[in-house]
Amino acid sequence: MDYDRIRPVRFLTGVLKWWRLWPRKESVSTPDWTNWQAYALHVPFTFLFVLLLWLEAIKSRDIQHTADVLLICLTTTALGGKVINIWKYAHVAQGILSEWSTWDLFELRSKQEVDMWRFEHRRFNRVFMFYCLCSAGVIPFIVIQPLFDIPNRLPFWMWTPFDWQQPVLFWYAFIYQATTIPIACACNVTMDAVNWYLMLHLSLCLRMLGQRLSKLQHDDKDLREKFLELIHLHQRLKQQALSIEIFISKSTFTQILSPVLQDLPGFAAMMQYLVAMIMQVMLPTIYGNAVIDSANMLTDSMYNSDWPDMNCRMRRLVLMFMVYLNRPVTLKAGGFFHIGLPLFTKTMNQAYSLLALLLNMNQ
Repeated sequence: MDYDRIRPVRFLTGVLKWWRLWPRKESVSTPDWTNWQAYALHVPFTFLFVLLLWLEAIKSRDIQHTADVLLICLTTTALGGKVINIWKYAHVAQGILSEWSTWDLFELRSKQEVDMWRFEHRRFNRVFMFYCLCSAGVIPFIVIQPLFDIPNRLPFWMWTPFDWQQPVLFWYAFIYQATTIPIACACNVTMDAVNWYLMLHLSLCLRMLGQRLSKLQHDDKDLREKFLELIHLHQRLKQQALSIEIFISKSTFTQILSPVLQDLPGFAAMMQYLVAMIMQVMLPTIYGNAVIDSANMLTDSMYNSDWPDMNCRMRRLVLMFMVYLNRPVTLKAGGFFHIGLPLFTKTMNQAYSLLALLLNMNQ
C-alpha cells in the first residue's frame, strides 16, 4: 500500500546531511573519509572543544575543579566518538533504510500494517519532539546565565592560549562556546534519534512478520511460496539486526558508560537535563526491547497459523522454522550488553549504588 515506510527518519537524515554526518549520495558502500566539509565543520567545533576541555582538566591543580571539568569532558568525548562512529558506519544504516523503503519484501500489504506503521511513527515523532525540547531547553540556561555573573565566566571551563578573563578577550571564548554548544546538541540529538528509529523499524518488521505467519491458511494455493517468502524475510531481518548492531553498538555503549550530571544554573535546567540524560539511556533500551519482544512473538504467531491442516512437507518446514526461531534476535552494545529494559534497570541500579556510596563517603 502507498505509505512512506521510513517517513520520520527522512527528516533526521536530512539534518545529519546538513551537518555532514550522513552520506550525501544515496548508494554508498564504504565510508567517505575524504569529506573535507565534514572535517571543516566538526574539527574546529566538536573535536577542538573536546581537546580544550581535556587540556583544562589536565592543567588544573584543583581536584574539585578537575572533577567539574571532567563531567562535561566525558559527555563531549562521547559525542566525538559518536561522530566518528557515524562517519564510519552511516553507509550501513543508509543501506538498511533503502531496503526498507524500496524492497517489495518490506512492502505494507494490508490496512492493519499501514495503521501499525502510522501509529508508531506518530508516537516516535512525539517522543523525539519531547526529547528535543528537553535537550534544547537547557541551552539558554547554560549560555545566557553566565553573562550576568560578575566577573563574567564561560558556560564551561576550557583551556585557552590567552587569558579569557580579561574583558576584551572574554568575548572570543564566549562566542566560540555559544556557537559550539548548540551544534553539539543538535548533532547529538539527531544521531540518537536515528539509532532509536532503526530499532523501532526493526521491531515493526518483526511484528509484521508475526502477523503474516499467523494468517497462513492450509487451503491457500500459494501457501508454500508465501511461507518461504516469510522465511526469507526473517533471515533478512536477522542480517539487518546484525548490521544495526554494528551501527548503534559503540555509540550506545559510550552513552551507557557516561551518564553524568552537570552543575546547571537553576532547578528548571537541572530537571530538563536529568530527563534528557535518562531518555538517552532509556529510549535505546525501550526500542531494543521491542526488537526482542517482536522476535519472541514469532514462534506463537507461527503456532497460531493453520499448520495442523497443512500437508506433511509443509508441517516439516514449519517445525524446522520454529526450531530455528528459538535463536533470539537481540542487539548488543559494545558486544557485551543486550539492549533491552533489563539493561536500563541495571544501569539505574548501578548509578544509584554509586550515588549511595559517594553519600556515605561524604558522611
